[in-house]
Amino acid sequence: MRDEPYRWIEAISDRRDYIEDQLRGGSPVVGISFDEGMLLLTVGRGQRKIFEVHDRIAFSAIGRAADIERLRLLVTDTASVQGFQNSVDDVTLHRMTHFVLGPTITQAFDAIFGAAYIIKILLVELGTLGRENQFISMNYDGNVRASPRAEVVGGTAAIEVAMQDYLSAADSQNPSLASALQLALETWAIGRNLSLQEENFSEDDEEAESHVDKEQLHDVLKRELEEGQIEASVLDASHPSKRKFRQLSSEEIESAIADWL
Repeated sequence: MRDEPYRWIEAISDRRDYIEDQLRGGSPVVGISFDEGMLLLTVGRGQRKIFEVHDRIAFSAIGRAADIERLRLLVTDTASVQGFQNSVDDVTLHRMTHFVLGPTITQAFDAIFGAAYIIKILLVELGTLGRENQFISMNYDGNVRASPRAEVVGGTAAIEVAMQDYLSAADSQNPSLASALQLALETWAIGRNLSLQEENFSEDDEEAESHVDKEQLHDVLKRELEEGQIEASVLDASHPSKRKFRQLSSEEIESAIADWL
């Protein structure tokens, strides 16, 4: 029995490799701030990936469809119950990630005889009551990364780093919604391009190149949009109602990128 801890560590390592292999080809999700709120964007092929959780909180993810739906319902139902029984001010992104989603995902990942969640989650909260906007990404093992300005989830850690580097280099402070859509699409294309390279990678290939110019990014987008479609939603601070979530129409998206793409 002395080797049991080592067997557990080996099993966790194998589980991590399996989940990362399953997520590798996932379509990235990009979250960035704009002058009137927060934007979530991805490109998909029919399966919806961006959802409202509560008045000022939105949920998006990549991974296995059943896992996305199960965790979406968990966080949405919890937010609704807490908002009804206590106060809407008690429904915060910190509480949803650290006390609802986090323990659930971590427990499933660590329990090696059960099924882990094949998922990466990106949640956003529009600031209120003195709190700033918040982006939180959660890994399949429950690890959390937070940012007040932008965040991404992609198939691998290397893809996410490349996307974050592109966003940092853009250094766009409070862009308009149209500019935010364009930047988000370019960032998505960075991740998608690397994802395709990794899917086709072999030992004889050279190391994948993460640097591409904007013309190449637009080529990636045009190819992907032949079969896919842009999905984008916002948390709009200027919206007069308590509910700030709004899914952008195809007309709004096309108008924003018509002369750009």
